[in-house]
Amino acid sequence: MTRAARTSNSAEVIAARLRKSIRGGELLPGTRLVQEQLAGELEVSRIPLREALHALAAEGLIEVQPQRGMIVAELSHGDIAELFELRLQLEPHLADEIVRGCRERDIDELQAMADQMREKGADAAGRASLNYQFHRRIYEMSERRLALRFIDQLLHLVEPYSRRWVRSGRDLKRIDDEHQAMVDALRARDAGALRRTITTHVEGGRDHVLAVHDEP
Repeated sequence: MTRAARTSNSAEVIAARLRKSIRGGELLPGTRLVQEQLAGELEVSRIPLREALHALAAEGLIEVQPQRGMIVAELSHGDIAELFELRLQLEPHLADEIVRGCRERDIDELQAMADQMREKGADAAGRASLNYQFHRRIYEMSERRLALRFIDQLLHLVEPYSRRWVRSGRDLKRIDDEHQAMVDALRARDAGALRRTITTHVEGGRDHVLAVHDEP
């Protein structure tokens, strides 16, 4: 086996591929994950696949259920509300560190992503990828490694549900304006404004995602 083949067959790489499929909606919540079938589809070995699935279960993206085996996690109304509550406890409080850690080139990079999201409109796939990059980049600037790990996990868990809201096309201008407000707060080095905007942004996202989730 070549080095490239060994790398692509590693548990870490397999987990990244499955994580991307879950976040992107290719593997929908409730989908049963049959290891033999997955191994064939991904062209990977069973042992690293099993390790990857257990890693995703530890992240909450996969659940192990009696009789059904492993499935893509299905979040209830209460689960989603709790995820956003955790985000509110973590994200706004990083504002001071983010402002201290940001550089002009970081702000320019965020501005470019904010502009691209506005252009994407209700393109859920393109927009969601940019949205994840935008928020992760902001929180990276805090240099709070452990907080970033938890926030990253929360963003992964909520993304399949956020995409459904984006596809609805509702209130996207407000979201775009809030992204711009974050960039403006960083450019002004205004931690208070950044904290308030992050709070408003997460609260608004919570309300919209829950509303769409509860629709038949």
